[in-house]
Amino acid sequence: MMTRIAVFFGLLAVLIGGGVAVDTHTLSPRMLLGAMQARAQIPNIAPNIAPADAPLPGENSQPDAKPADKPAEAPAQQPYVIEPPAAPPVPPIAVAPAQEPPAVVVAPSPLPGAIMPPPSAPSPVVAVPAPLPTPLPPEKPAIAESKSDKAVVPAKTLFAAEKLPSLGKAMAIGYYPRGCLQGGVALPVNGPTWQVMRVSRNRNWGHPSLVRFLEKFAPAAAKSTGWKGILVGDMAQPRGGPTPYGHRSHQTGLDVDVWFMPMPGHTLSAEEREKTSAINLVADDWKRVNPKTWTPQHAAFIRTAAEQPGVERVLVNAAIKKEMCRMNGTRKDSWMSKIRPWYAHHDHIHVRLKCPDDSPTCRGQPAVTDDEDNGCSDKALAHWFSDKVLNPPKPTTPPKPPRPLTMADFPPACQTVLAAPERAQSN
Repeated sequence: MMTRIAVFFGLLAVLIGGGVAVDTHTLSPRMLLGAMQARAQIPNIAPNIAPADAPLPGENSQPDAKPADKPAEAPAQQPYVIEPPAAPPVPPIAVAPAQEPPAVVVAPSPLPGAIMPPPSAPSPVVAVPAPLPTPLPPEKPAIAESKSDKAVVPAKTLFAAEKLPSLGKAMAIGYYPRGCLQGGVALPVNGPTWQVMRVSRNRNWGHPSLVRFLEKFAPAAAKSTGWKGILVGDMAQPRGGPTPYGHRSHQTGLDVDVWFMPMPGHTLSAEEREKTSAINLVADDWKRVNPKTWTPQHAAFIRTAAEQPGVERVLVNAAIKKEMCRMNGTRKDSWMSKIRPWYAHHDHIHVRLKCPDDSPTCRGQPAVTDDEDNGCSDKALAHWFSDKVLNPPKPTTPPKPPRPLTMADFPPACQTVLAAPERAQSN
């Protein structure tokens, strides 16, 4: 009896002190029941006592299912283990992948009541500006404005590059061999009594007064000669100015060449307009007209042009002027004074109009006077039949080419004409 009492109190001490595992199979049922009743009356001072087979945190706490055909066995009695208090769990430390630190780190605001250490001098933040876009080169102006550039680019190149006339009121600017044309208009390549030759040159442009002249002169010439019409050569470029070849004048839209050839009875093809040549009316010695090509109709043709209002000059070869003087005799007709000799002009007449009233900057030639002999005297014609003109000496050294005209040689308004927007032509 005393032995059982001693064992009971020993077991009770073990349960209260903890740390010793007792095998319940060695105790009798009465002793075990008494120990459990005693433990129930003792305050809970070991909250971390758990069965030895309790699952660990995170593991599956559900026991494996038993087969249905085998009765479930009572779980074996496991000894109780008194565990020491568990340490607070340590939060896992997440290791961020290596990356470049941000340029600026903003510290979080301190919690209320927190004591913050004295602020230290912040490290200077170096702001790296975003790269600026590479500037584009400035656009090259269509027409160079510096004097050096103007000296390099000939004016004939600039004017020939313009394929359409400029906007603005029609105006002849400057002098016939040194000027330009604003607001030019085109003569249609085909008319009732005219056709335009060398269309590919794009020189069928002029001041409106020149176009009106041709529209009136063509039927008048057809009537006086019996021709079907006239063939029109070069007028001016869309904006006038010097041409790359062929003329020194024809720059203000007031000059036109008309061939010594009647218009055919059919519309010329593009190839015929480019390849057909005008008729030469002068003999090989350049002192007289060629009787094989010269006709009275040519004399009537020239006279009709000189009689038109607004005409300032009708330029012909000196041999043709001489023949016209012979045919006109001693009459003092004013139109005869307008017919003037000039180099070449053996296959066409060159008609030049006076400056129109709407062109204040146009400079015309001095008006011809009704001189005593209408320019038909031997003295007036002697220069053109001299050896200096007819048989010029051949130079011993190649002549130096003349300096090409630049925009500095032209009226300032011509610079404006070149820079002006183009005016589209209606069909």
